[in-house]
Amino acid sequence: MESHIDSQIDRIRAIFYKLKADIVQEQERSAALEIEAKRLVEELSFEKQKTKELQRQVESLMDRISTNEQEVNPDSSEKIFRKDEEIDALVREIEFCIQKLKNKHA
Repeated sequence: MESHIDSQIDRIRAIFYKLKADIVQEQERSAALEIEAKRLVEELSFEKQKTKELQRQVESLMDRISTNEQEVNPDSSEKIFRKDEEIDALVREIEFCIQKLKNKHA
């Protein structure tokens, strides 16, 4: 009977050590995940700052477009058309970059 009790105690002890090892492993995993989460928060903050800067650049370019459109001589419509196409292409490229950044961190 005593050997049965000893075997039960050994079995419980083995379970206890296994659970203890599992807890330590989960604590280590949790700590690693917390470090990764902090890194990702910092990266997200950096990307948001970059996005804001790109948006400011887009706004600045849009202001410059408005100013240039007002200054353009009406008799050079061919030049205006090409300039508008170039500006539109630049704006699309900037908007594409902003969208790409947003999608990357969505």
